[in-house]
Amino acid sequence: MGSSPVGGAFFLSFWYNIFVKFTTYTRYAIRALLHLSIEHPKSLREISEKERIPERFLEQVFLKLKKAGLVAGKRGARGGYVLTRPKGEITWYDVMEAVGEAISPVPCLGKRPEPCPTYNECLVRKYWDQYFRMSKEFFSNLTLDLK
Repeated sequence: MGSSPVGGAFFLSFWYNIFVKFTTYTRYAIRALLHLSIEHPKSLREISEKERIPERFLEQVFLKLKKAGLVAGKRGARGGYVLTRPKGEITWYDVMEAVGEAISPVPCLGKRPEPCPTYNECLVRKYWDQYFRMSKEFFSNLTLDLK
């Protein structure tokens, strides 16, 4: 018996729901960097007001982005934050890693895999691994330069 449209819709809905749930850190970091990619330098206050992101939270986000080398502070009267690379060279995956977003759907895969007692016998690990690799590739090809 062939696959039904209902089964296919469920499958796509399942993957869509896994795929789009990001942390607040990631959502705010992407928004802030996209804003910064249009015009910089910008102060955190300016970004906070324009993007309606709480400034105190944005400070935490930018500490992580600065530590990852994605932004740098510029002092002076026209100071603020600037991107450290051209916007076409900063990927969403770079940003996600900088703020600690884990796109791996299971703990046994990803940047810091956790031990799993059924790792070698796991029947679904190869599917999770494929999802992880596809997601990583997608976000590694998506940059702040939205042409």
